[in-house]
This record gives sequence, structure tokens and C-alpha cells, in this order.
Amino acid sequence: MLSHTRLKVCVVVAAVCWFALLIYVMSSLRGQPGGPADSTKHIDTLRQAGNIALARVAKSQALLSEFLQHAWKGNVSLNHSQSFNRHVSSSRLTSGGKDILKVVVSGDADSLLGVMAMMNSVATNTHHPLHFYVTLPSAVIPHFNKWISQTKLRTAGLTVKPHPPKVPQKRSHYAKIYIKNIFPNLKGSFVYLDPDIIVQGDISELLNTPIITSQFGAFTKDCFSTSRHLSLTHQYYSFHLNLLHPAIHALKIHPNTCVPNTGVFVSQMHLWANASHQMQELISSSTINEPIHSSMADEGEAAVLAVIYGHMAPLPRVWHLPDLGLKARISYSKHFVQSAKLLHWNGHFKPWSRKAAFSDVWLRYYLADPSGKYRPARISL
Repeated sequence: MLSHTRLKVCVVVAAVCWFALLIYVMSSLRGQPGGPADSTKHIDTLRQAGNIALARVAKSQALLSEFLQHAWKGNVSLNHSQSFNRHVSSSRLTSGGKDILKVVVSGDADSLLGVMAMMNSVATNTHHPLHFYVTLPSAVIPHFNKWISQTKLRTAGLTVKPHPPKVPQKRSHYAKIYIKNIFPNLKGSFVYLDPDIIVQGDISELLNTPIITSQFGAFTKDCFSTSRHLSLTHQYYSFHLNLLHPAIHALKIHPNTCVPNTGVFVSQMHLWANASHQMQELISSSTINEPIHSSMADEGEAAVLAVIYGHMAPLPRVWHLPDLGLKARISYSKHFVQSAKLLHWNGHFKPWSRKAAFSDVWLRYYLADPSGKYRPARISL
């Protein structure tokens, strides 16, 4: 009888401790006057003071707190203070009374497995009609179409277009600059996703991210990479741009500003078309002797980063967990990864090509190529 009573006491104490920890994490961010915004300022202050260790701890706490707030309140983007000024497309297609959600992706032969898995993850977890706008090299499209026709994705809306000549080989990310040119009939809101992504939430939540007229889209900014081997300076504008180029210099970009991750963003087509025009002008001004990019970047990514500087809305943190491809192992718990709505393997370690962190999550959405031509490196037939 005594041991049973002690067991009850232990259970109660453990529950109280867990609840106290939860309250501490939530209040540590709310206790600041500006909430998440002030938390970001706090992290920047620590970084500028050279205390990287404490800054990483603060970032982890802020990230966890935002995830918990999302779980507690629901979709944070619906309660955004600027929601009254959010663009609502007047040209949305509908099906059965529901909006058709538009997803844009650019890939190539090397990332085709990723394109299929990403599309499957979106279709599996979204409870709205979907239309995928896919752009690929011309040589890959026939195989892609045949592959799609033999999977459950054949029931989703699909438009497939070849990369324009201005997209260099092995540089499929350039296509985001030419979305309006590739898909002239695409109107209204859309989300762009890189192929190395798995979506674990309903994409309709992401598309509700508020964007105002002076912004070109919603992006994630994060100066603290999960990779210890990646210098923190790599996360700043000074690493990606040639700030001495006249066209770049005219934009008055602060060199120590965090760069956004352009592999995931939400935009409105009329806003993105305006940005794209400026990006193409920047690329045209780039020469061999005076490039717009640094030696460690390319002009496509540099043009995107330069134009959206100062014109970005924040993407909800829970909708982008990046850097999973920077190392073979990442020190996140499985529960933490499961709580994220979107996982991004940006970096060299792609879950289909080599050992990568949390590749088991990616494999849940892997769709086998019936011909056997494309398959993950570690899977043999």
C-alpha cells in the first residue's frame, strides 16, 4: 500500500515538473514586450556580441516556443496583425466550393525523385483540390508524365512545362525567376517549393500567410545554421552578393543582414511578376568582369536575394524546418521533426542520393518509378 502511494506521488510530481517546464518555455518568449520579434532582436544582440553559444540556445528556445504556440493556438498566420491587409486573389479557381491550391516546383533529372515525393507529401496531407505547376528540362518531361500517370498523383491537377533557355543546365533554381514566363496562365496566390522538401501539414495553411502590397513574398530568414562546419558569415548578404556592383550598390543592402531561404516561399503572381522583371534586369547587368554575385554563389540566386531585400513577409517558423541536408546527422528529436509542417533538406545530403538525416520521413512519401530508371541510391531492385 505504501509503495502504491509513493508511486502516485512520483507521477504527480513528474506531471507538475513537465507543466512548469512548458509554462517556462512559453512565458520566456511572451515575457518580452514584442514576443517573437523581440526574441529575434535578443538573438541578434547576442550574435553581435560574439556569444554564439548563447545565441544558439536562444534561437532553439525561440524555435521551440513558436512551435508550441502554433500547437496551442492553431495556425499562427491566421492571427497575423496585418491580416486586414492580406491579398486575397480574385482569380482563384474553385472545385466543389473549395479553392484550388497552386504549387510551383522546378526540378531536373537529379532531383526528379524529390519532385515526386514532395508532390506526394503535399497531396497526402492537404484536404483541398491541388494544381501542381511543374517545370523540368525538356528531355525529362516524357518520363515524368508516364511516371505520374501510374501513381495516385494522376488525379491531381497538373501543368508541366519545359525550362526556358535562360535556365542553365544543373541550375533548376533559376526557374523561380521565370515563373510568369513559364506559366503565363498562373494567377493569384501560389507556393513555390524546392524538390528537396516534404510537407507534413495542409498546404492551405501556408497559403494563408499574410503578404502586403510592398512585399514580394513570404520567406524564412535564419542566420544560425544547424551545421557546425558552415561559417556563420555564409548566412549574410555579403557572402552571396558583389556589393560593389553598381546595380547592387544602389539597393543599399546591409552586408550583415540575414539572407532568406528561397527554397520555400508564398507569393501573389502579380507581385512576383514585378520582382521577376527586376531580377532579370539585374542578371542582364552582370558581366564576367563585374558580376552581381560573389565567387561562392551564382547570379540567379544573387538576383533573387537582391530584389526581395526589404520586401519580405515572415513565413511562419513551423512551416519551414531547413538545413536537414547540411550534415549526415542532425541533432533534432524525432518529436521535434514531426511537429514541423515542412521539412527542407537544403544542402548536399539529399535523402534520395546518400545517407541523410531523417531520410525515413522522406521514404514514407517515396513513389517508386515503375521503369526502375530512378530510385534512391540505397534502394536496389
